[in-house]
Amino acid sequence: MEQTPEQHYRRVHKPRAKLKMPLIGNMLGGNSSQKPPSSRGDNPAYNKITPFIIAIAVIAFGIDYFRTKNDTRRTYKGAEEVQAMAFNGKIMRKWYNVIPPNSEIEYVVEIFNDKKEKRIISFKDEKSNFGDFILPKNTIEKKEGSLDVTVKRYFKPDTTLKLKY
Repeated sequence: MEQTPEQHYRRVHKPRAKLKMPLIGNMLGGNSSQKPPSSRGDNPAYNKITPFIIAIAVIAFGIDYFRTKNDTRRTYKGAEEVQAMAFNGKIMRKWYNVIPPNSEIEYVVEIFNDKKEKRIISFKDEKSNFGDFILPKNTIEKKEGSLDVTVKRYFKPDTTLKLKY
């Protein structure tokens, strides 16, 4: 007669509980219709707080979406956006990005308007090397609907540059 270890040895530790995942049920089988005694669904505070947490998250995402849509810190790109805008202000920063395949240079300028607004303008497809003629602390003016930009410098006469796209 053969004896199995279960007959002679008693367990030292109780068996582990089965792994459970919310919304899926028991992963390793078992009776999924039984609720564990510490289920969140039985807690009235959990049922009241959860809709508020979801509502706050939805409101936060909505605010973020509409704020970035009308953000003053957005970058204006392309001929249509640059032509449609008017600015009169001082250049606060100027930098350029080199785009790898063709080594194209994209000049990016941050302007502090006379309306106390900061605007970032990208001159990516601009062909007249506008970025070479302007420096930080120069004042530039542009009227809405035109591509002529007047650059006011300290030691040189005012220069009107024509943007070419």
